[in-house]
Amino acid sequence: MPVILAYSIQYFFMGIWFPLGVALFHASNSRFLHVAKLQKQYMQPELRSKSGCNGADSSWICRSRNMSYTKKIMLPIGFGIVLQILLTTGMWLACRKYHPSWGIPGTEIRGDNLMEQMIDLSQGWEWWPSVFWQVIWTWIVAPILLYRAWGIRDTMGWRFQTVGCCLSSLHATPMFMIACYVPAFQVINPYYPPSQWIHLSIMFFEIFTIIIPAIQVVQQRRMVKKSAKLNAKWETCSQTTTLRTSTSIEGKNSNISLAEKASSFDYLDEELGNRLLTMAALDYVLNENPEPLQEFSALSDFSGENIAFLTRVTRWKSTLTHAVTEENNLICYNRAMDIYVDFISMHDAEFPLNLPSQQLKQLEEIFETSTRTVLGEAVVNPATPFDFPSPSHGSRGQGDSKDHLLTETQYTGEIPAAFSPAVFDAAQAHIKYLVLTNTWPKFVAEMQSRRKSSETERTDISGDSQMTLASQVSSFFKRLL
Repeated sequence: MPVILAYSIQYFFMGIWFPLGVALFHASNSRFLHVAKLQKQYMQPELRSKSGCNGADSSWICRSRNMSYTKKIMLPIGFGIVLQILLTTGMWLACRKYHPSWGIPGTEIRGDNLMEQMIDLSQGWEWWPSVFWQVIWTWIVAPILLYRAWGIRDTMGWRFQTVGCCLSSLHATPMFMIACYVPAFQVINPYYPPSQWIHLSIMFFEIFTIIIPAIQVVQQRRMVKKSAKLNAKWETCSQTTTLRTSTSIEGKNSNISLAEKASSFDYLDEELGNRLLTMAALDYVLNENPEPLQEFSALSDFSGENIAFLTRVTRWKSTLTHAVTEENNLICYNRAMDIYVDFISMHDAEFPLNLPSQQLKQLEEIFETSTRTVLGEAVVNPATPFDFPSPSHGSRGQGDSKDHLLTETQYTGEIPAAFSPAVFDAAQAHIKYLVLTNTWPKFVAEMQSRRKSSETERTDISGDSQMTLASQVSSFFKRLL
């Protein structure tokens, strides 16, 4: 009985736990791929999602088309999970191997000795659904997913995880079947049971999906602390240098000396990496040439909304006029409301910024009522703001987009008293710090790595843009120092 109990546990482990894990991993992969596609809109605005069909209340086809992407993915996966659980439970109840006193006749355990009975317990039709799902994902679903995502080079290891899980699982089912039904393997099976071939793939699954991400989280936290520490140190040194050069009689000579030290400054020079991990360098790139950073953040880091928000706010501030008139204030407010809708609103933004609740509440008090006046009411679950709903009729897209509505239907009501040119300053500072400690170090390291691997290689972020940034940032630091 202990042997039968052990195989019953293994049967449910392989019949429910393993397929459930693979299904959820596939759901996560599909969602990542969807996010990667949506992030391309920050480089190519024409890729913004198209409008869904109208008549969602009267047609089940329209309801399915307008369903959120998460639901579209989870419905078939959930159906498969329920089907697998029912099959696994039903076959266990029907098979007398696991409970000799009842079940379908003819399914009893066979064998004259314990070894033969153990071999019979590890074989049989009741195992087929589990290995079927494993074969489907490893040999069909995963390769198709990787083919669709082949051009993605993400910084979070998502593509690496999927490739690793796929390759480490290719052997599992073929070797399991061979070990079970090829007589030559009967010599090996006592030392390495057939199920161990699948257990080996599960072990690699856990390494790629649990251990490696945990290591990446630790590395990410170290990088954030390092970036914050280096930036604080550099800012302190800059303030000290400025004070000394302004009060010392030899200030001019000191300034020249520092400029000479910076004369060899190279944006892609690994030796100067610490100097690049500062807010001054990030500010300069954002003001002078943000396109390469925007491309990297959208296509590799999946955080393109952060750079897009910073550049939009900078452009918005540059359009502000000193002439204080009611008309100018209204124009300024409408442009600010555009930024709120695209990047901050939990109801309308496709990728809402990661802002503290206090800052978000303050901005909602200034813009939310006006936004609802122009765009109408919207329904969203605050607990799942990234549910990626499919665009319904009148939502963002070509023709009936929110941008179009805001352009055609301007807000003409009363401007809240809390609105001012500094309305986005707190959010801008917060997002800029997130970029400095997360995206910016990855961007610098990636650019240095690409240059080191091949000086002449043309990458997605062109070599010309890199050299342009090199000369511009170098010149900036010469002036700064």
